[in-house]
Amino acid sequence: MSDSTILLFLEAAVSLVPKKFRDHPSVRSYCRRFGRKPHEAVMDVNYHPFVRKFDYPGKWGRPDILHFSLLYALESPLAKEGLLDVYFHTVEGKLFHVERGTRLPRSYTRFVGLLSQLLRGNDTPLIHLLDVDVKEFIKGKMEEGYKAVLLDEGGEERADWIGEERLLVMVGAFSRGPFFNDYPHHIRARVWREALNAWNVVGEVIAWRELWLGVLGGAPLGRP
Repeated sequence: MSDSTILLFLEAAVSLVPKKFRDHPSVRSYCRRFGRKPHEAVMDVNYHPFVRKFDYPGKWGRPDILHFSLLYALESPLAKEGLLDVYFHTVEGKLFHVERGTRLPRSYTRFVGLLSQLLRGNDTPLIHLLDVDVKEFIKGKMEEGYKAVLLDEGGEERADWIGEERLLVMVGAFSRGPFFNDYPHHIRARVWREALNAWNVVGEVIAWRELWLGVLGGAPLGRP
């Protein structure tokens, strides 16, 4: 099968604790609990209550959303068949590529430790920081012939794009609120009439794609 699918998580709510909060009691407690230094701490609303006072609090301190979503995507049959490329873009603008075959830590604590390394500029063998702006990355894929679909609560409820030979699907990896930026796209859509968690959206899209391509066995639904 030559069909190619790219999954891009946009504005993932992952970031290090800002310098001005590194002496906050909740950060000191977090570091004692998990054996980290303040500059290594990844912001998490469950441990750092000051996040709730930020502008657009739904866009910060939710590394669990990216963790759940990546686990689902990378362990899917679509990924195991080599038909899925995964990227994630952070709320602060960094873009990472996850190599095919990557097995993420199941443990949330270990995953956050991995994120801490990445966000501090320490590359890993299977996840790499890309030196490109995410909008330019999207435009480049569109020029290569990918159909770019931005999944958003305000989009049309439609799935006619699922059979594109080259497909770039973009999903917000935050809990609530609008995208901070406008991203290039051909189609703005949603998978259901109500808002879903990012990992549910990913699950639906991957299942649709697997059925269309016949990954799960039997004849592909999208072809004779």
